Amino acid sequence: MKEDNHQKEVSYEEIIKSPDPNMAGLPHSPHGITPENIVWHKETMSVDSLHEAYEWTTSGPLLEIRYLYSGYQTTDWMLAHVLAFELTRLNTISVPQFLVHADYDLNSEGILYKIWVTPLSPLPAHSDGEKPE
Repeated sequence: MKEDNHQKEVSYEEIIKSPDPNMAGLPHSPHGITPENIVWHKETMSVDSLHEAYEWTTSGPLLEIRYLYSGYQTTDWMLAHVLAFELTRLNTISVPQFLVHADYDLNSEGILYKIWVTPLSPLPAHSDGEKPE
């Protein structure tokens, strides 16, 4: 048999199906309580693929969510999915520093996905004994 050393071109297609906001029986959080002290970032960006969601999320929201704000709201399920996954991954590859929470609200625009974090330990005190602002 003669071997073919030519590489075949590989292609793929990503199929994306957004959830229908009118669908009955969407699961809800068992407690349904979002803390009132969350500083939200409201994302207006939407993406066309999970790869694009990963690139967008890891270049901005993932780096900012614990420092500039503590919560992230988006109508794009792919951005919410990637952010929740990457925050959880950060907690598993190092010492866990926060809890990751996810929920959603149904509104007139569709589904609003919410991801937020809460610290596992209090913020470190400054040398003068006060917490940072």
